[in-house]
Amino acid sequence: MIPVIGELRPWLDPTQLEMHRLPMRSSLPAGDGLRRSLDGNWLLRLFDHPDLVPAGAVRGATPEPNRQWQAVAVPGNWTLQVDGDAPHYTNVQMPFPGPPPVLPERNPTGVYRRSFTVPHGWSGRRVVVHVGGAESVHAVYVNDRFVGYGTDSRLPSEYDITDVVQTGANHIAVVVMRYSAHSYIEDQDQWWMAGLHRHVFIEARAEVDVADVAIVADYDPAARTGVLTALTTVSFGTAPAPGYTVRTRVETLGGRRVGVGAHQQVPHEHAAPYVFQGHRVVASWPALRVEPWSAESPTLYRVVIELLGPDDQVIDHTDQRIGFRRVEVRDRQLLVNDQPIWVFGVNRHDHHPDRGKAVTVDDMRADLVAMRAHNITAIRTSHYPNDPAFLDLCDELGFYVVAEANIESHGYNDSLCNDARYRAAWLDRGARMVTRDRNHPSVIIWSLGNESGYGVNHDALAGWIRKADPTRPVQYEDATRVEGWLDGGRAATDIVCPMYPSIAAIAEYALNPLADRPLIMCEYSHAMGNSNGSLADYWHTITTTPGLQGGFLWEWKDHTLRRRGPDGVSRLAYGGQFGDTPHDCNFVADGMMSADLEPRPALREVAWVYRPVTVTAVGDELQIENRQSFLGLGWLRARWEHLVDGSPVASGRLDLPDIAPRTSARVPMPSFGAGCEGDSERSLVVRWELQRRAWWAPAGHVVAWDEVTLGGERSAPVPVRVPVRVSGGEPIGMLLTSGPELNLWRAATDNDGFKLMPDLAVRLRIGGQALRRWQEAGVDRLDPADLVHHRSQVHDDEHGTTYRHVVEVPEDLADLARVGVMFTVSGRFDRMRWFGRGPHENYPDRRSSAMLAVWEADIDACPYLIPQEFGLRTDCRWLELIDRVSGQRVRVDAQSDALHMSVTRHLPADLFAAAHVDDLRSRDDVVVCIDVAHRGVGTASCGPDVLEPYRIPAGRHEFAYRLSASRG
Repeated sequence: MIPVIGELRPWLDPTQLEMHRLPMRSSLPAGDGLRRSLDGNWLLRLFDHPDLVPAGAVRGATPEPNRQWQAVAVPGNWTLQVDGDAPHYTNVQMPFPGPPPVLPERNPTGVYRRSFTVPHGWSGRRVVVHVGGAESVHAVYVNDRFVGYGTDSRLPSEYDITDVVQTGANHIAVVVMRYSAHSYIEDQDQWWMAGLHRHVFIEARAEVDVADVAIVADYDPAARTGVLTALTTVSFGTAPAPGYTVRTRVETLGGRRVGVGAHQQVPHEHAAPYVFQGHRVVASWPALRVEPWSAESPTLYRVVIELLGPDDQVIDHTDQRIGFRRVEVRDRQLLVNDQPIWVFGVNRHDHHPDRGKAVTVDDMRADLVAMRAHNITAIRTSHYPNDPAFLDLCDELGFYVVAEANIESHGYNDSLCNDARYRAAWLDRGARMVTRDRNHPSVIIWSLGNESGYGVNHDALAGWIRKADPTRPVQYEDATRVEGWLDGGRAATDIVCPMYPSIAAIAEYALNPLADRPLIMCEYSHAMGNSNGSLADYWHTITTTPGLQGGFLWEWKDHTLRRRGPDGVSRLAYGGQFGDTPHDCNFVADGMMSADLEPRPALREVAWVYRPVTVTAVGDELQIENRQSFLGLGWLRARWEHLVDGSPVASGRLDLPDIAPRTSARVPMPSFGAGCEGDSERSLVVRWELQRRAWWAPAGHVVAWDEVTLGGERSAPVPVRVPVRVSGGEPIGMLLTSGPELNLWRAATDNDGFKLMPDLAVRLRIGGQALRRWQEAGVDRLDPADLVHHRSQVHDDEHGTTYRHVVEVPEDLADLARVGVMFTVSGRFDRMRWFGRGPHENYPDRRSSAMLAVWEADIDACPYLIPQEFGLRTDCRWLELIDRVSGQRVRVDAQSDALHMSVTRHLPADLFAAAHVDDLRSRDDVVVCIDVAHRGVGTASCGPDVLEPYRIPAGRHEFAYRLSASRG
């Protein structure tokens, strides 16, 4: 049995939060040579239950590697490194039945072992071991002695090991229990992992040291000055004594002093018991000449703290990077430095496809680089505190952060929030987060957690946070979900922060005169598969309706994991593919990026709706709107391009006035010269590029873009350049390997319905219902001619073969996937060129970012982990398929209104049958779909379905197109 705590079994007790754990403090850097990393290879032995861990497993010299003790990496998850205990994915449900706090019969428990050395130079100092994160709970043993126990897998635990270590060689054991009573409040939508997933180190601290530093760096926008208060807490390892002082100064990161330093005595005795507040020193500066911090201009300073002994010698020192800024909720707005901000946000999990929850600083930076390259400037740390290094980067690079407590009881949503057994855990998790992270300027909002109902435990935590840190608002989504948006949950949330609301709902709230809190969606536009429909509609409403400020997309990237299959091939896996049950299948694949950080097509739409500057036409002028809150547009250059029938005919640089933040100005329309008359389609594209290299992109990177229609009708059909018969006498019909034939079916998107989890839609009515309806009507398997009334005509002339179709959709088949035709051509046609929206994939409710021009690209590959409909280009005037070897071309010309077209190497049936993108096999032929109508994508996997304007109505659908062939 585990020594000391084995009979107590604290992991079964929700009230047992820690044993011998040091109080949380801010993340303070250590002096040179005073911190030693214990990251690297450890030895691990797994047991099926904590009760099966023998005392000898944590005692004695560090064992040698053998069949029982395997080398693993720390930080890391043993669930990805050793056999016998795999990752387990659930969304809402717990991985075991419960009820709280009951644990499963099998509770894998890992014993980590390694040796370490305490330098001789640390003699006379206190030694502390830091466990950055352990899932779920852990106990620490050093040199055979129990030193502490800790809970909360997403915050560090520190233990004083001074009395049990010696200079030279030592050994440590960390016992990690995979499940605990606290797992019930760590029930987030993510993989259940296990192990030491954050840094472990030992640190030497002075006998009398700086225990903590709490800084309030306010900014007064009216006076343009910083207001700073630094509260330094001193810890006495021996009896408190007089003569200790704290010296505090403020400086730029370059070392230039700001203001005059402070030098104050450390209180050491309770001479005045009702006044004494501890061994704390407060230094304050009421008016410092500083530059403010914001995500647009993240100016940082440094506060340096030195602790001097009675002999006036520095015995300890530390520093904190700070930013001066003020955050308020006032007049129905979230304000930073007295200015409302747009929340161009995204939800982000800690995740790596190979290391799981063990993410590196390079991983974090890669996420942030890609975010900023797509105009994302705000992050919600779903659903737990991140490593302090992540907040350091957000401070430095400029991101607004909603810091979220590691509290989610989704499986028991409405009970644990009022359960007295979990009250202390609620308070402890939120309070420790605030204590650690309050000095970070990037953190502008505290979140009480996620999807845990609403109860007295939330109110208790909110009250503590508001008292401890009145400089930031608090938010909690379930408070208003349970009690209502208008007046509900005020004790727990200063912001109405709903999940997946409809556009109509947020507009109705904002227009209600009783609505006095800002609305910022904590989750919206669920990015599962081919998704993110109506983003532009959301943002049109947000930007034109006071009281709405944006939100956080769900989510940044898939949290799939790489797994080697029986065939030896590694692939990204989702729930159930590790043998885990129960599971929630591919709900884990709901990001705008792949787990490998490959962008999905919808990310271009995100970049467009989050762009910092917009261009619209007003008469013969262009209106330029600066959507930033603090910066002008001098960091960008604007270039225009005049397009006629999709091709550029003129270009130049746009001359701009100085446009202040959150204002707009009008400039004359550029002069295009001759060649703009007639009925050709004409448009102006304005692109905004980086003037100079930024940390997130090179000079010339396109930050924002808009297209303005200048006039002209849709292009008339353009004759092909040579007769319809290509060299060798081959007619167009001979180049088609099948079709054209009527097509009403698309491989269902995740928003149409969960093809891998049909029970969710059929029995539980969860997610999109379109797939269920289509299958019940037989759309996926019946001849479409048996479902609708279809008439067609074919006509040959010197320009090609023209097809005219009339499709009558009955009322009971309204809201089909598509109405169009499909044909195939030889796979040697491996490139496409088109005049339509592009260059990226776009759909009727996700096409605002796609400019109307002539584009060229290779044939699309499926960009989604779960194969589904992909590759559409909307509003196509014409499309060419190109054989680059022979120069042959097959061309489709829309003969009436523009049509939607896609070119892939898969039939819809191929895509629908495949459970994983690696299961797809490209056909020898190229598959072309031409649609007069195509359903939008919406976000019904978790959120609103396709809006009515993007659904296919019953009734008459007419369209025509011409097929021709040529040699380029």
